[in-house]
Amino acid sequence: MSLSFRLSHRTRPHTPSGTQRWRTVQVAAVTAALGLATACGGGPESAQKDAPGSQDWATTTPRATGNLDTANWNLILEPTTLDPQQASNYGVNDVLSNMCESLQTLNPDFSISDGLASLKVENRGKRLVYSIDAKAHFWNGQPVTGADAAYSLTRAWHPSAQQAPIYNQYFAAVTAIKATGPREVTVDLQHPDLLFQKMMATFAGSVVEARYSKAHPDFGKPSVPPMCSGPYTLKSWKTGSKLTLERNQDYWRGVTAKTRQVVFSFLQGDSSQTRALTGGAIQGMYQPPTSALSRLGEHGKVYYGKSLLSFYLVPTAKTGPLQDPRIRQALFLALNRTAVARTAFGGAAAASRSMLPADVYGPVKATKSDGTGGSPDEIAQAKRLVKEAGSPTTKIVLAGAPAISDSLTQSLQAIAEAARKIGLNATYKPVTLGQFYDLFSGPQGWRSTGSDAFGSQWNLPVADPQAQFSVWANPKDPTNYSQFTDGTASKLIRQAAAEGDTAKRDELLARADRRLFDRLPWVPVVDVANVLYLDNSVTGPPASFVNWYSPWAQQLGASK
Repeated sequence: MSLSFRLSHRTRPHTPSGTQRWRTVQVAAVTAALGLATACGGGPESAQKDAPGSQDWATTTPRATGNLDTANWNLILEPTTLDPQQASNYGVNDVLSNMCESLQTLNPDFSISDGLASLKVENRGKRLVYSIDAKAHFWNGQPVTGADAAYSLTRAWHPSAQQAPIYNQYFAAVTAIKATGPREVTVDLQHPDLLFQKMMATFAGSVVEARYSKAHPDFGKPSVPPMCSGPYTLKSWKTGSKLTLERNQDYWRGVTAKTRQVVFSFLQGDSSQTRALTGGAIQGMYQPPTSALSRLGEHGKVYYGKSLLSFYLVPTAKTGPLQDPRIRQALFLALNRTAVARTAFGGAAAASRSMLPADVYGPVKATKSDGTGGSPDEIAQAKRLVKEAGSPTTKIVLAGAPAISDSLTQSLQAIAEAARKIGLNATYKPVTLGQFYDLFSGPQGWRSTGSDAFGSQWNLPVADPQAQFSVWANPKDPTNYSQFTDGTASKLIRQAAAEGDTAKRDELLARADRRLFDRLPWVPVVDVANVLYLDNSVTGPPASFVNWYSPWAQQLGASK
């Protein structure tokens, strides 16, 4: 039995990259923690009163008009490396995006434009020729060459034993990468791959100097920065304390950054971050504590940015009621997702109505639910689905780590309560951090907790449904935690992956989306805003979720 859906056609507001199939235990667990840092009480409720609806989430902030000598910024995490081919979390990406440039550029509206290079597509989409800007040069003054680009892309394609395999999944169609001129690199593909083209605006397409990198094989450590070409360079990195970027006074595009240096701190925990933000010690932060949004609004400006972030209930591979799509559909219908967005996420989220975050789809027609869950009609429909599924009485265990955040706990408790309302035997199970991280280790990660599902925040690098769909198309994908499989959907997704005609590809993805939303491999709960806090002295950075790959600090400056 299908849910009550209607189709919606969405315009393409932005294009960050597809869901990270590289999500390791660390990456997925870290992402689950971020944006979930919400406390109980009056803060989230009061924040919700002023929070805009997702259709009004911001792309940019007011342009900076003045210069700054120093901006103090906080990161949720301290970077683990400054190697762009291994960049995979908020701490690393938020810093490196200002240092290292890619062949293409991800814009605040998620469109993609020329970066270090312009693109020419040949051989019916199977050959991509990137011509590097003649002015582009690294921090040391050396030109950015085709050989540097070929070296860098090959590192992402075939990571060494010392590298984490972060981006290699996106190179599946690649047959050759080679420098075909002093300022040219050519990528040959087995078939057209439009997602690969978009990924060249992420660190999959980042370029480091080959000669320097070979001479410093341990680059990325605090004492050995990469050799990149971006608007900021690394001045210093005192591990455990702070990291300082300095404006590149010889930037090849021209020195336009209004802030001379950006000093990053790594304060952890809601209370420490809130004190620093409200006290003026920190002037800005992406993903500030949602428990403090109402207080922060009294000291500066809170922006709810367009995003590719969403929170899911993720089934595991454990045999049980959640293996039945009717039970997953019933949970989606029964859960009041608007209430979860308001209470657990402090208003910095919106009820999910589609399989993926709304802004991911672009021109692809998304299958969309009429309601946001929990209405009398939806409850009645959910009960019918449970009855059709045989009214299972087996306990459904939903796992979460209280140490991660209150909102993770609150979301799972709300799901368990909704399940019980429709006759399911569901319970929330608090687990240790180690057990929670185990859940992200693959399809067998559930065994230490006996859990049927867990909560996770997920993000895509670009706005393209193919990026996430590719996970659900392959039951052997390590991030396909329930080993979901559907032959029809998988066939459509494979066809879309190799389709070079945009209109035909969009139709294939729309058909796959209808199929997936009818089966809900994961249960979408809320779309999560990219929250940005700026005190009244600064402005300029993008509000949308491009801070992972675009030089956001280049726009940071004084508000007056």
